[in-house]
Amino acid sequence: MNKVDLVTTYYQAWVNKNITTLKDELLDDKFGIRNFFENVFFDLNDIEKEFLKFDLVSFNVLNIEEQDDILYCSLELKYLYKNTNLEAEVITKFIFKNDLIIRVYETFDNPKCSRVKCIASYDGSTFSGFQRQPELRTVQGDIEKGLKFLTGEDITIQSSGRTDKGVHALNQVFHFDTLSMIKPDNFWRVLNSYLPDSIHIKSSSKQNKTFHSRYDVFSKEYMYVINHKEYNPIMRDYEWFVPNFDIDLLTEELHKIRGTHDFTSFTKAIEDKVLVRNIIDVKIKKTDTHLYISIIGRGFLRYMVRYLVGTLIEIAQNKTDLSIIDYINMKNSSEVKWKAPSCGLYLKEVIYYE
Repeated sequence: MNKVDLVTTYYQAWVNKNITTLKDELLDDKFGIRNFFENVFFDLNDIEKEFLKFDLVSFNVLNIEEQDDILYCSLELKYLYKNTNLEAEVITKFIFKNDLIIRVYETFDNPKCSRVKCIASYDGSTFSGFQRQPELRTVQGDIEKGLKFLTGEDITIQSSGRTDKGVHALNQVFHFDTLSMIKPDNFWRVLNSYLPDSIHIKSSSKQNKTFHSRYDVFSKEYMYVINHKEYNPIMRDYEWFVPNFDIDLLTEELHKIRGTHDFTSFTKAIEDKVLVRNIIDVKIKKTDTHLYISIIGRGFLRYMVRYLVGTLIEIAQNKTDLSIIDYINMKNSSEVKWKAPSCGLYLKEVIYYE
């Protein structure tokens, strides 16, 4: 079956609520779907539950563009949601592997809007985290205020993920939709004029409307900075001073976290339902004064990197006889009490599916 036929069959399966057809088209359990309601599905059981929430009545394919293993299409959809008949124009991005569907990204189409992707750096010590919060200064809040002054629009930005109070970013990614006539490639330059010195937009670019800063992430790299030589009060908001620990032991333990594990022990956040995460790689760089620890993964639980680094330091100071794998295997957050301070943590890089 060619890619165009796969797409047609895919939407017909949603009309017919045919989970068997979808199973034949999707790549085993490695697929991901984000529909135009921005609900995300990674298994067939979740799709079957979605079948109960709304009915796709019919679809009409308006346009298709094929690029190697990626296919973009625009469609008219008629659907029944909460007993109401609705119509929508949707843009969909399909990604294929081994002639099967591995990713589906849908979004409502507004032809007058442009989707702009930005890469930003910021000093987290001056903010109460990234996410907008009432009566608190946040990175998202300041950027959205800047966009309001610049465009006159009430714009909500979507980021690759939240960073907590005091956490910094070297390459945070966010996107937004705008009616502005400013060229997307020039947005970074103009927007910086409306932002505080603690935030800097490094680049901006126009994206297909199926792009999403959060849902399309392939991997993130967090870097933690430790000063192991001499306390520096000027840098107290940008590193963690830890003078005495076994760097070789820390390095050995760090490499043990690579792979897929249940990281229940390393988060206190109750909103995370799936606690299994995949660590793609770890890196460590040592200088005469500093240690730079990088952890690269598909995704992270809240506080996960800080609890991992805090526990690694505890082990490297010989304050516990257990290894990092022992704490992972416990799957008990009450056993891990050591959270590294936010000042040393940086969101270093975000990589996206092509």
